[in-house]
Amino acid sequence: MAPTTIRVARPRLRRRGLGALVAGAVLLAGCLAGGPAPVGPGTIMGPSTLTAAQIAAYVCHVGRCATWLPEISPQQMAQLYIDEGVAAGVRGDIAFVQGVLETGWFAYPGSPPQSSVPLPPPGSTSWPGYVLPRDHNYAGIGAFPGSTVFMRMPTPQLGVRAQIQHLRNYADLSSRSWNLGVPFVPRPGYDAVAFDTFPFKGSAPRWIDLDGRWAVPGTTYGQTILSIYNNMRAFNGLAPVSASALGASALLTTQDLQATTTFRH
Repeated sequence: MAPTTIRVARPRLRRRGLGALVAGAVLLAGCLAGGPAPVGPGTIMGPSTLTAAQIAAYVCHVGRCATWLPEISPQQMAQLYIDEGVAAGVRGDIAFVQGVLETGWFAYPGSPPQSSVPLPPPGSTSWPGYVLPRDHNYAGIGAFPGSTVFMRMPTPQLGVRAQIQHLRNYADLSSRSWNLGVPFVPRPGYDAVAFDTFPFKGSAPRWIDLDGRWAVPGTTYGQTILSIYNNMRAFNGLAPVSASALGASALLTTQDLQATTTFRH
């Protein structure tokens, strides 16, 4: 999996107690034992809580509607995440926040202006060193030095679907290319067989379990996703979610939010 395309600030974390460590171990063990993927605070699987309108309102609240580059609006994008998440059983509202982190609030800092870059040759899967809005790749899939499996999708919906399905594969040991709620979306180097035999299948039931898996080394990757999500929840009058290694008070300030999305590496 490609490392995250954005340099993130380390969120403030509270020390985990023994209870949290035990709960986390039980959660992971249950997933790897072959049972259903766990659903609870901080898990990848589960329903969305925020609506598309609430998500879009927060994007504008932090000044990111003005820098938004995709061809669809923030609310339309958020609705895609929610709908595709419902189909696969993944928390689409938090997956949208993963897209926020990976794309710099969908502003693609560090990428050249899209209008200045010629279209790649048909079938090209080499990563040019940056991601563009037209790639419809909102999670850095295949975006790493020397990559020949960089993902480009023809529509925003398929880009979101590929991201959601990949999250499902990380979270659920029982995931298969035929039980995702909607047709499986293949991508370079990742057909149905590769999906079904994915070596990290079920290894990341929680967002924080993506540390060192989706993002390498990514030691605060999942924590940062949940921190931004908690800020989004707070803006909409909802209590924060809490997960192992992330205390309920570990919210990012507005300054922190800007820092997490300014630089690429």
